[in-house]
Amino acid sequence: AEERRANKFLYRGTFGIPITGPDFLGYARKGLNEDPSEPTLFSKIAANAFRTNIKNTANTQVVAFGGKVLALFEAGLPHAIDPQTLDTLGEDDMGGILPRDRLPVKLPEVMKDFTPDFIGGAAHTAHPNVCPKTGNLVGWHWSQLVADKSMEITFTEWSSDKFEPVASSTFQVPGCELAPHDMAITDDYIILKVNALTMNQLPFLAGLAGPAASLEMDGRAPVQVHIFPRPTSSNQFEPFSVQAPACFSIHFSHAYEDEETGNLVTFFSGWPPSDAKDFLGAWAGFAPDYKVIPPTFLWKLEINPQTRQCVDVSVAPGSANVCAEHPLVHPNFTTRKAQNVYVSASNIVGDSSAPNGFARLRVEDGDTDTKLAPGEPNEDVDAYWFGTRYTGGEPLIVPKRNGNLDNEREAYLLGMMRDAAKDRSFVAVFDLEQDLKKGPVCKIWLKSNIPHGLHGCFVEADNAGSSVFC
Repeated sequence: AEERRANKFLYRGTFGIPITGPDFLGYARKGLNEDPSEPTLFSKIAANAFRTNIKNTANTQVVAFGGKVLALFEAGLPHAIDPQTLDTLGEDDMGGILPRDRLPVKLPEVMKDFTPDFIGGAAHTAHPNVCPKTGNLVGWHWSQLVADKSMEITFTEWSSDKFEPVASSTFQVPGCELAPHDMAITDDYIILKVNALTMNQLPFLAGLAGPAASLEMDGRAPVQVHIFPRPTSSNQFEPFSVQAPACFSIHFSHAYEDEETGNLVTFFSGWPPSDAKDFLGAWAGFAPDYKVIPPTFLWKLEINPQTRQCVDVSVAPGSANVCAEHPLVHPNFTTRKAQNVYVSASNIVGDSSAPNGFARLRVEDGDTDTKLAPGEPNEDVDAYWFGTRYTGGEPLIVPKRNGNLDNEREAYLLGMMRDAAKDRSFVAVFDLEQDLKKGPVCKIWLKSNIPHGLHGCFVEADNAGSSVFC
């Protein structure tokens, strides 16, 4: 609202263009649908140098739980939203747990007396999970420990009864310079995967680049997988980390403790090893350049918690050449072995392109032997494609009312789609007791186009009860 009144950017953003200095420093303003101008060096420095207050956009995820509706942003506090009117109520400190108006940075204890008031805060993840067994919301908040390039992480489980905290645990994660985007949970474990990213502080502090553009990536470096006990688990242990082969993870679908092997198994969307050094790379600018963006696949990660070794990281069974993102399962299978993972899909030939359909991947009994060459279609995948000039968002899996929660196909898939020819969006509804390739059972057209978004939730009641979310 403040920026709308001023008709200009007032805060630095995570991904977007920076605040600009006065026009005489060389910034040319363009129209709404034009590629933004690149501010001059002097304009960037004058407007952004040493300004570390990143705008809390609260636009990554939204969840309804325990009477609250929260819009989440992984580098700040949640924003509370009125469950009835959807009016913004302001930042939510999660019952006083998260300090307000402070950066998520902590200085050494010896500097406590010299710490400025704007230091010493925390930021909450945009990807909490609801445990289907306990009904608890499992979330975490973090603070950067700048002295030793590590991160302090506190896991908290919340009851759906008035959003009360049930239990929490705090740990230090060495060598973690950037908060992981997503996590996976099992009955007893929490899994965080730390990608090979480092923060180059100089261009950020000088105002030359935003936080995301200041990240340096090593697409060939091994990654660290950190394993923690859940705060409510009876199986408490000292957290440990496992080195895994090079890959880049984005979102988890689910995880479970394999009853036969005792191993931890989880699935995530991500990029294969690459020579990429720039995190944003071809995602910057007016539109993504898919010619140089790596394709996103669904991966299976298996860890032996006894030997504390990585057993396997590979493209998930049945997923070869399926370019896919935003994986998820039936919400009752978040911590269980699920046969089906649903994704927003781009194609089945291993190419990098925009999503325009949805696919069902059989990750437990799918084909693991067939090796497909780039460009070769995976004809075994159950998928539906809307066609050209359509783009899709993340799907949601909503259990059928009075359905069997132990049957992962007694549910609906809801997916937001945009018809570029009509410049309108609609919600496509698929009955998962049928194959996706039969198409949606209905389309709920909206009055206008909804901008491409990230994550959402589905709430059956209007009282902010526990929602189904991604």
